[in-house]
Amino acid sequence: MNSRKITSFVLAALFALLAFATHTPLVSAQANKTLTVFAASSLTDAFNEIKSAFEQANPGVTVTYSFGASNTLATQLSQGAPADIFASANATQMNAAITAKRIAGKPRTFAKNRLVLIVPADNPAKLMTLKDLARPGIKLVIAAKGVPVRDYTETMLSKLVKNPAYGADYQTAFMKNVVSEEANVRQVSAKVSLGEADAGFVYRSDVTPDISSKVMIIQVPDSVNTLAAYPIAATDNSANPDVAKKYIDYVLSDAGQKTLVKWNFISSVIPAQPATITLPIDGALHVSGQVLNPLKLTADDLKNNYAAQKADVSFLSGTGTTKASFTGVYLLDILDAAQVNYNPDQKNDTLSLYIVATGSDGYQAIIAYGDIDPNFGNQPILVAQELDPHTIDAGRGQ
Repeated sequence: MNSRKITSFVLAALFALLAFATHTPLVSAQANKTLTVFAASSLTDAFNEIKSAFEQANPGVTVTYSFGASNTLATQLSQGAPADIFASANATQMNAAITAKRIAGKPRTFAKNRLVLIVPADNPAKLMTLKDLARPGIKLVIAAKGVPVRDYTETMLSKLVKNPAYGADYQTAFMKNVVSEEANVRQVSAKVSLGEADAGFVYRSDVTPDISSKVMIIQVPDSVNTLAAYPIAATDNSANPDVAKKYIDYVLSDAGQKTLVKWNFISSVIPAQPATITLPIDGALHVSGQVLNPLKLTADDLKNNYAAQKADVSFLSGTGTTKASFTGVYLLDILDAAQVNYNPDQKNDTLSLYIVATGSDGYQAIIAYGDIDPNFGNQPILVAQELDPHTIDAGRGQ
């Protein structure tokens, strides 16, 4: 081999080495990004599955989580903790982060959840209903003040005390039985699954495969349950705002929603409703349409599960005015139990909704949801069961 060929080979090798040395670090610096997500502890399993799918679809991106109570995470954000995304279990803590000026853009609701009562699988306290939680000696564990699941639990309690079957004394007895207030909802479910408590309130999504054989679910009655809404948003100083947007878009996508539903969350997607809805005429009260929890209620259901209300009214009857006293249930209480599937991201979305009440005789009345919404009309519209002193005849379509 002559010297010219040797020189050419050395130069070619040198150029290749320089190209590799200058190009490779640039590719690595652009591709490797870490996304830090602050998320409510109830999201642990679903978000870990989303992490795997998202990282696979976005090579070079690593998702790291900080799971905890939403109020704790919001406080950390307000104190300047670095993060790219905040996923809260309620709007209250998201608003706290917004007030601290840590949120960029408008939060999006990405999931919903329901409250349930769990007991150890062998149910040593023999608990069957919520009423049993007031029995002396019951060891009840709930979340600490400020934790979203505690807020939802207290909302449930406020509804229960309005029901004559429970009353104000129930709340006193209930709270007397609280033996522990945990920092987050996963600690509540852990204590019950380990048999360290007789019962605890958690989200349905917290009954995960690792504890499902160790606990039993007692459903919270629809009439007092509360729908939890989970908002998500990028932070104000995300180091990777483009990746944060991709992550949020994935959570809201069909694939992300499918994963959340798999882990017992309720999808944030509001399906289109048909132009007309036909309800059966069988003497029961049916609630359907844009609700997450369609209902079929008998007269006994209304009497036993809802707080009775009375209303004195005057109405035209023939050529004169008649006064009467009705007993029944507030329409809003029934719709709360059916869990109206409104969009919390759309300002005053309930004003776009309406109720079509259809009697067994075909008589219909249309009521704007805004008329009964406590934030607007706040009208106490009654689904009447009794016209004092006579029970209303469902067969007459009244």
